[in-house]
Amino acid sequence: MSQNLRHRRASSVWTYVLPVVLALTMGALLVLTERETDVAAGEPEVAEHGGVAVVGDSHTEMDSLNFAAGRIGDQSWVSTLISEGYRFAGGWAVAGATSTLQAESFRGVMGADVMIVMTGTNDLVQGVPFDQTASSLEAIVAKAPADRVLVLAIPPLEQEVMPTSGVFNESLRELAEDRGWEYFDGFEFLRSPDGGFVEGMTYDGIHLTPEAQERFGAAVVEYLGRETDS
Repeated sequence: MSQNLRHRRASSVWTYVLPVVLALTMGALLVLTERETDVAAGEPEVAEHGGVAVVGDSHTEMDSLNFAAGRIGDQSWVSTLISEGYRFAGGWAVAGATSTLQAESFRGVMGADVMIVMTGTNDLVQGVPFDQTASSLEAIVAKAPADRVLVLAIPPLEQEVMPTSGVFNESLRELAEDRGWEYFDGFEFLRSPDGGFVEGMTYDGIHLTPEAQERFGAAVVEYLGRETDS
């Protein structure tokens, strides 16, 4: 392989990976503020009227001013749940957060009807072993006991890493089945048959456009309304 070809391939990878690295740096600054708030609060939130608790990363936070405080942005798929009548019971979502940071920072919610978690993109990019992801998911779920626990698949990457998002999602599905949780992949509509995203569904090869976020939120709403065996 020529030096020029190697350089072009490396540049192509960084075109998609660099935004995540930048998001990790920016997210870390935001995390400091939110984690201080969480620590000061101490005890888990109490959802007196049930509702949905949600934990995630930038795919969930999007333009939210303070996700944990319920100041959820219109570009977050969670806003679609709220507009369809679901009550936000509490949660935590910050850009760049790995599953480990989510588990450490989420203070918990008592009394929610549904616990929803979407994590993994940052774990993949940072090379976090899936065993560690699994342990973090268990810690998150333990902080928010609910009648239903829903683990969401992660979206694709325009430039996949190893393991790929597809392999990661299969591991998520198997983990959910083993733990008695529900698993839902609501991203089929935006996956290209050739890999990556369908045109118009991402603005940087990693994150969803507002239209895709809304469609994903609608898919989660539809799933939550189904009858389950759990």
